[in-house]
Amino acid sequence: MKRIICAALAVLMVAVLFTGCKVKTTVDPEYVDSFINDYASPDQVDESGAVTYQFESKKIYDQFTEDYYEKVKEDSRVEIKSGHQYSYYNPDITEIVVGVTPESYEELGIEAMKEEAQLVGKEAIKYQMNLKNPIEKIDVTYRNANTSEHYFTITVEA
Repeated sequence: MKRIICAALAVLMVAVLFTGCKVKTTVDPEYVDSFINDYASPDQVDESGAVTYQFESKKIYDQFTEDYYEKVKEDSRVEIKSGHQYSYYNPDITEIVVGVTPESYEELGIEAMKEEAQLVGKEAIKYQMNLKNPIEKIDVTYRNANTSEHYFTITVEA
């Protein structure tokens, strides 16, 4: 009986350790977004203005990343004015694919779409820069929504 109780306590302690671990992120001043304030507390601000946030647990950090991902995805879709038929974000937001109609592509032109792609990429970079291990390059690819023909890809960097 004592062994069972000891084993149960050991499992409980491991569970507490994994759920109780604090997570810290450091965000450059240009990427600080008040959205994080609902999940973490600012821990310190360095001389350059970068803010270190502390999440009380990995579970809260994971919830933040999920919620922030959805917010940024929706915010960046607002930037897409090219009559897109779909946009796809891979889960770690290292690539965004936007499908546009051939009519939109002809009407707006490649330069206007590249400017649009920059805005979409900047939203994704903002998301990444709020994570504990950010990815500093995002590819934004525009394709024909009907045939998947590749129009162009730009890379947006932090």
